[in-house]
Amino acid sequence: MALNHEETDRVPIDLGSSRSTGINAIAYNKLKKYLGVDSKTVLFDVKQLLAEMDFEVAKKIGSDVVILPRLVPSVGIRIDELTEGELPENGGSCLQSKFYHPKPLDNGGMGIYDKYGHLIAVRPKGGIFYDEVYHPLENAETEEDVDRGLSIADEDGDSQYLGLPQISDYEMRYLHDKAKYIYENTDFAISGFTSFSLFERGFKDFGYENYLMLFYEDPDLAEYYLDKMTDAYITYMERYLDAVGDYIQIVQNNDDLGSQKAMLISPEIYREFIKPRHAKINAAIKKKCPDMHISLHCDGSIYPIIGDIIESGFDILNPIQRDCDNMDPVQIKKEFGDRLTIWGSACSTQSTMTHGSIEDIVNEAKEMIRIFAPGGGFVFSQIHNILADIPPEKIVALFDTAKKYGVPEWFNAQ
Repeated sequence: MALNHEETDRVPIDLGSSRSTGINAIAYNKLKKYLGVDSKTVLFDVKQLLAEMDFEVAKKIGSDVVILPRLVPSVGIRIDELTEGELPENGGSCLQSKFYHPKPLDNGGMGIYDKYGHLIAVRPKGGIFYDEVYHPLENAETEEDVDRGLSIADEDGDSQYLGLPQISDYEMRYLHDKAKYIYENTDFAISGFTSFSLFERGFKDFGYENYLMLFYEDPDLAEYYLDKMTDAYITYMERYLDAVGDYIQIVQNNDDLGSQKAMLISPEIYREFIKPRHAKINAAIKKKCPDMHISLHCDGSIYPIIGDIIESGFDILNPIQRDCDNMDPVQIKKEFGDRLTIWGSACSTQSTMTHGSIEDIVNEAKEMIRIFAPGGGFVFSQIHNILADIPPEKIVALFDTAKKYGVPEWFNAQ
């Protein structure tokens, strides 16, 4: 109901239904202990060190939605077979992929290599996150170079990091079985993480500076690359929805288009290169599953294109990153709130949850409920992932605020 812009008896709550509303596995171990939950932490996202939410923890927090991760959620690491592991920085034990075998680097960090021998991700010494360092198209100058760099294709499920977007028959069965189990055995809504990342994927393929310059120095090659990715995403999404479309309610796209101060590309470049292709992919999703809600995770200062995001077929925007310039929640709710579901934005992990008191967290969350909840179209969650050093008391206080104040009797009286 909330996604259809109708008020519910309580605002929906999310912790962990995406790779941008998640919780660091170190913080998650502390949270489970605080809540009295004795279960193994499953590390599903190696790059960001994110935990997969246990159903018992989700219920205690009050979360209404859970994630359906890909078989290969990040940096080429499959998660269908797990083994005992230890989190960095003495963060406790976990279950992690048996395919996760980082190797020590000369500088004291750790590196992840793909099966072709490429060093694809590096965790600095003393760090807990991996940075992607391999860019197969960084020297691409022609269409043939792009074709060659994207030509890797496998049927064993290991090829999700390189090459065109694809989904193997094995992954389709894996996702179908997991989605079906959640759908039939829990009351949670299911949000499907799809790896659909049209614009942002170019940073991984070309490298950050090379990709941004491509739109200005060789727009024809940019068009060629984006067309190939768009066609591949449509084929991939059709197969993905064949597997899970009967069970999930939301599909996720992750495409960061903004920075702290402004957009990464101009609104004009977005409208010429990205918007029509987003629209084409979203139309294919709606044709396959007309009732599916399509979510865009997009960090940063992106106010100039929020209307375009809606026009291109997205139903949900996560988050409204209020720490960034020109992202006023009152203005955005007033201008777009009847056409766009705001997902997240309840409290800043960048500032308040890290540096503020519990009282600061509660007050900020109450204010966001007051702004976003009236009329529906709001899902309560923090702005981006909960970091490793955020204590469980703050996490519980945040979501208790949603349960206490996220009711029409309170927010409609403000």
